[in-house]
Amino acid sequence: MLAGTTGFIIVIRDVLVKNFKKVGECFLVMFLVLGLSSFSSANDTNYSSNLSYHFVNETGEDVYVQTSEVTIKLEKSIPRSSSFPVDTAQGITKPFEYSDPFEDLEDPFAGDTEDLPVMSDPFEGYNRWMFDVNDTIYDSVLEPVARGYRDAIHQDLRMGIKNFFSNLMSPVKLVSSLIQLDFEKTGRVLVRVLINTTFGIGGLADVAGEEYGIHNVNEDMDQALGSYGVPTGPYIVLPFFGPSTARNVIGSFVDSFMKPTFFLDPGVEVTVGITVEENINSASFIVDDKKELEAGALDEYESMRDFYHQYRHSLLKK
Repeated sequence: MLAGTTGFIIVIRDVLVKNFKKVGECFLVMFLVLGLSSFSSANDTNYSSNLSYHFVNETGEDVYVQTSEVTIKLEKSIPRSSSFPVDTAQGITKPFEYSDPFEDLEDPFAGDTEDLPVMSDPFEGYNRWMFDVNDTIYDSVLEPVARGYRDAIHQDLRMGIKNFFSNLMSPVKLVSSLIQLDFEKTGRVLVRVLINTTFGIGGLADVAGEEYGIHNVNEDMDQALGSYGVPTGPYIVLPFFGPSTARNVIGSFVDSFMKPTFFLDPGVEVTVGITVEENINSASFIVDDKKELEAGALDEYESMRDFYHQYRHSLLKK
């Protein structure tokens, strides 16, 4: 096992040395691309490739944000007392008050597991500022473009494009699964890429999932590092890319060397164009849901931070 790990590190070192120019281009691309600031994870963490659809449902005063991996209840309104009279079942009118004190209410981001670690946020001042910058960019640039794109492109075609980009991320998923010695996921990745590339028109159609029930694998280097006990490190909001952690930044950097655009080297312009299309396509599915999420949160920054933390933790446990 030690020899295999040493060999992997040597391979990564050789790739870094031999592809210094491409590494520089990757950094340039990272700061040129307008990704979905808070959701494309993804991508982020490969947000756009990794994040499944988000659905926001509202029931009375409760708002639920749901992905395929986790459902989170957002706190929409604060506890309050009211002197307005209400009629009881006995016909007696009396002031209405919440029975539970504020301190006793359930934390909407407590998560479904008891082992959810505390997210360190030592750079909160900077993070809030960058969050506002990203949100402004999203509202003024990405959201209008994504809405126009959604209205112009049929949903089936947009779904095909999403499947195509997910198929391109197979090397990242494969390496992460192998490092974790999860051979069941490794096999699924191999079978899916073979079936979808061959019979799914290069990955536009998810034949493996829809016809054979071979479900997608959501893995990346961040999860591989986490599986070996590497802590997340401090929370940080990246320009354009949104929520991240120190561990996720390192994982995403390593993932960039396994993307087809790195090996094929189509040039910075083409790489930027591909990444922009990927993020806009992903954003087109969730523009309305993001508005619902914003409306349902007391503190949008904290809501996004806690949602991101719980989401990534749920991926690590799968």
